[in-house]
Amino acid sequence: MVDGALRPRVVGAVVLLALTLVPSAPAAAAASGQAPSAGRARVVLALLPVPVPPPAGTAAASLFTPTNVLDILNPRRQLALGLLGATQGRYNNVQALLDMGQGTRVSAATYLDLDPPDYMAFYPMGRRGLINGWLDELDRADAAPADVRPGLLGSRVPGGTAYAGITGREQIDAIPAANRRGRISDVSIGPSTTLARRVGQLLRRRRLVVVGLPEGARGGRVLDQLLRRRNRNELLIAMQDPPPLRAPQLLPIGIAGLGPPRALTSTSTHLDGVVAGIDIAPTVLRWLHRPIPPAMKGEPIRVTGDRDVSALKRLSNRLKVVDGRRFPVLETVLGVWLAVALALAALFDRRGARRGLRIGALAMLWLPSLLLVTAALQPSRGAEIAYLVVGAFALGAITDALVAWPRAPMIPAGVATIGYIVDLGFHSHLIVRSILGPNPRFGSRYYGIGNELEALLPVIMFIGIAALLGTRQRSRATAAVFAVCGIVLGVAFGSARLGADVGGVITVGVGAVVATLVMLPGRIGWKGVAIIIVTPVIAVAALAGLDLATGGNGHFTRTVLHAHGEGALTDIIIRRYRLAFNVFGRGLMPYATAIAVLALAYGIRFRDRLLAPVAGAPAWTAALWGAIASGIAGSLGNDSGPELLVIATVVMAVAIAYVRGDPRLAAAPVSDPTHAAEVGR
Repeated sequence: MVDGALRPRVVGAVVLLALTLVPSAPAAAAASGQAPSAGRARVVLALLPVPVPPPAGTAAASLFTPTNVLDILNPRRQLALGLLGATQGRYNNVQALLDMGQGTRVSAATYLDLDPPDYMAFYPMGRRGLINGWLDELDRADAAPADVRPGLLGSRVPGGTAYAGITGREQIDAIPAANRRGRISDVSIGPSTTLARRVGQLLRRRRLVVVGLPEGARGGRVLDQLLRRRNRNELLIAMQDPPPLRAPQLLPIGIAGLGPPRALTSTSTHLDGVVAGIDIAPTVLRWLHRPIPPAMKGEPIRVTGDRDVSALKRLSNRLKVVDGRRFPVLETVLGVWLAVALALAALFDRRGARRGLRIGALAMLWLPSLLLVTAALQPSRGAEIAYLVVGAFALGAITDALVAWPRAPMIPAGVATIGYIVDLGFHSHLIVRSILGPNPRFGSRYYGIGNELEALLPVIMFIGIAALLGTRQRSRATAAVFAVCGIVLGVAFGSARLGADVGGVITVGVGAVVATLVMLPGRIGWKGVAIIIVTPVIAVAALAGLDLATGGNGHFTRTVLHAHGEGALTDIIIRRYRLAFNVFGRGLMPYATAIAVLALAYGIRFRDRLLAPVAGAPAWTAALWGAIASGIAGSLGNDSGPELLVIATVVMAVAIAYVRGDPRLAAAPVSDPTHAAEVGR
């Protein structure tokens, strides 16, 4: 029997033991991947720095061994893994930290000052902290043509945020914890040996703690301590601290608490294993049961797919090299084309020269399809260039031999158009990894159609349609072919679940409308001109309806359809044209643009001469006008501006080279006046 005086204590002990052994409802929810109750939820954002490589060519550089944070995160099996796109466009480590705290970003090129103030620094103020230069950063953000609010996350965490750092560091990684005033409510700076304990103390007072971990393996040991101390109400985000480098970055990230340790993704990226830096803030707020403000354009991170660190490394390594291979591939293909044409001309006179034009043009048209093949293979630089060059010219020669002129372009054009649409349906798996893909390292686009493909594919499609229709005359039926194909490609480009490219809808739409009108019997007239003018508006409206109907929640939906605040749409327009102007002034682009404009003017003025070999096939004229229209519309409606015009012009020049490769122009004797007239045209 229990003494009456002791009975209440015994009962209390039993109840306490039961509560300890039986998980609470919030804890059970957290274990299943759901956020706990609002009062208990806590978040730790741990930033793991790695040593920056010494300058190339130095003795230290030869001894330096780079650290891959994925190798540190992977053994911690509680963590779901992924890669995080740090910034949009130009990379700056301070900008990456600012974007994480504001939950939105724009290209650095749209800021009046490209980079944040270089004097931004952390200053301790007793148990609090302050970011020096914050007021200047607020002014910089206010001048940007977007709703950019540094410190938005810190201002939305109830009770303020905290930062735990290590003595002797600059502590710039405290920026994500700063509020709109650049202040941090609770700060603890001390030795690395006490870091995990100090984080635990801060978590008793604050609901978001940003942690500056030690470098490398020591950081991994502290991370182990944080994981052991973590309870089910706590979300732990561990990622590489944005390094002070210049190249765009995909930073390794691991999260414990969102659910099973699988791969990370978000609606921002639609790409398994990849999230955006601006997804950190909405992920934190959702876990804390706080509303996500409209100014945050990031999306909460979630788990999906399989946890495959090897696949993440392959993706990261592939994306590091694709941009550097674009021009070498193009230069090599053009050089081989010239060599082939000269060799065939030397061996077979005029017939060889014409065949060289056809084979080279067909090789260029086969190239986009082959880029999907090498994206799957991911070969070395030399092997990729060899595969592309040999494959393109082999397919060009075979196509020219098996398909009578001028029908051959319909084969590579059809394969390219269908191949890219199919890959869009499979979440752009190959497009993202291809040389012409929208490289996620630059943060502008993580899936779908990039600017290069936006300019390239419509023109290739128009060429393929022209070759397919052959000598069929203008009619409603032939015009419908251009219209239907344009609608299909426009939907593939614009749908948030496929291409997610609003500019591509305008590019395809205007080009297809112009080609369709040219193929209709009679003159275009003022009614046709009016249709061309309103096409961009109709295309964007149709895209809006498609996104809303399918629930795609793509970039267009979040930034345009859900734009809020006075002048939001105006800011979007200003931002796009500011980016376009920056592209125009970059490198050789002014000269390339001037050449493209002159080439288009020449093509329009002498179109009958250029297309004389297919004079009885009006579809080629429609393709020419459609290509010109898509290039102009793309350059006016896209943030890459003149780049699209240049690409469209190059592809149309390739098509004209094929047309001028007419074998009949080399078949007649030199003395034949008809032949002489044709050659002169």
